[in-house]
This record gives sequence, structure tokens and C-alpha cells, in this order.
Amino acid sequence: MRALLFCVCAWMLLHASSARATTIVVARTANEIVIGADSKVTDAYGNALNRRACKIRQLGYLFLAIEGLGIDRQTGFSVPDIANKALASNASTSASDRVSVLMGYLVSGLLTELSHLKTHEPQTYFKKIEGGQLFLRIVVAGFENGRPLLFVRSFRALQYNPGQIGVAVIPDDCLDDCKGAIVTRFLGESDAIEGLPEETPDFWKAGLNDGVRRLIETEIAARSEYVGPPIDVVRITPTGVQWIQKKSECSDSQPPAKSQKP
Repeated sequence: MRALLFCVCAWMLLHASSARATTIVVARTANEIVIGADSKVTDAYGNALNRRACKIRQLGYLFLAIEGLGIDRQTGFSVPDIANKALASNASTSASDRVSVLMGYLVSGLLTELSHLKTHEPQTYFKKIEGGQLFLRIVVAGFENGRPLLFVRSFRALQYNPGQIGVAVIPDDCLDDCKGAIVTRFLGESDAIEGLPEETPDFWKAGLNDGVRRLIETEIAARSEYVGPPIDVVRITPTGVQWIQKKSECSDSQPPAKSQKP
């Protein structure tokens, strides 16, 4: 039986392996959300590849950022394609409902993908998936009816027996009950920046755009083998979206850029 397990256990988040070749930073206030990401691409073993990727995508009025197992060109598994189907369609439904649909699609696709990896690429599976590691994390962010919405979901494999794989989905959202004037989420490589805003006086004085960029620059300087420039930064507000920094690989903003009413 295929299984989907939702768990809010902080123990899982703290004890799962966090060695990832990407840095994504999200900063959120009541009036804006800023997402930044590096561009470096590595293989399953952390070796740098001679290409770069756009890790932030716009799907209607929602934005998606991905860290980890996002695309498998051999099998056709693609988190962006799945997200496009779940998030950009059904415009009359709420963002929360669309994220729920996305989770269903993703878990279904991941169960097939993980089974393929374990059978056909066991070295990759045992190195990157097995043992409780977080092998995929995503952020979905945007404004809806003037409200900032930040959905953060992490995925890890569950091995019930030698022939039975499940997927645990671990939420770390920032919605109506989210506390703090400035809330951050770090995905991927983040050892060098954990706690940095809290420990640095007036860190956000120059604004969220500058702070997010500085955090990613700090991680690049610390872990250049895994994280690299250029940095993409997008700012989302209740009235629209602005790319602060964007390389050519990132597509232009797709309308509608304003928040929507479900």
C-alpha cells in the first residue's frame, strides 16, 4: 500500500540530513514576500555541472522555488510540470486548495520516481534518498486577498519493508497564525546563514531585497562548491511582482501578477 504521511514533528526537520547543492532564502512580512536563489547546478553526488538553472518560477499569482529532486529527465518526473498543472489551473479555488492538490500529485509522482531510482539507480537512491534524508523541499508563495501566503513542504522517503516505499510530507508553512514581523525560511545549504539575521543588528535595515541577496552571497562565499552565482531575487506584494535580479534563463513574469480572489 502506498502511503502519504503528514508530520509536523520538529525532530524530523532538525535531524534529517540537510546537505544540499542549492540555497533558497525566503523573507516575508505582512506586506511583501522576497524569494532569492542561487544558480549552481550539481549532479546527485554534488559535482558541479557546467550549467545554471532558474530555481524560482511564476505560476499565475503564485511563485514556486525548488530544492532537491526536482527533475529526472530519464523518467520525465518534473516538479515544475506537476506544479504547473496543480497551481496554474483551477483559478477559482484558493491557494491552499491548490497546494493540497499539488501535494497529492507530487506524492503520487514521487512514489513512482523513488521506486525507479531504487531499482535502476541504487547508488543515487541510497546516497540521496534513504536514511531519512530530506530529498526535496519546495516553497509556494504569493498574496491572496491581500494576505501573504507561504507554504513550505519537505519530503523524505519512508521504507516500510524491502518492497514498500512511502513518502512523508513535512509542512513548515507561514500563514495566518505565523508569528514575527519578518519571517524567514532557508532551503538547501544554509549552515553559514542560520541565525545570521537575528545575530546582526539592523540586518534588514536596507530592506528585504538587500537582506535576501546578502544571505545568499554569504552562503556562496562559504560553500562555493555547492552554491554559486548569479542570484535571482523576486519581490511579491499585494499589487504585483518585481524581479530585483533575474538571469536570462528565468522566464519573464507571467500575468496575472496581482493577487487573486479564489
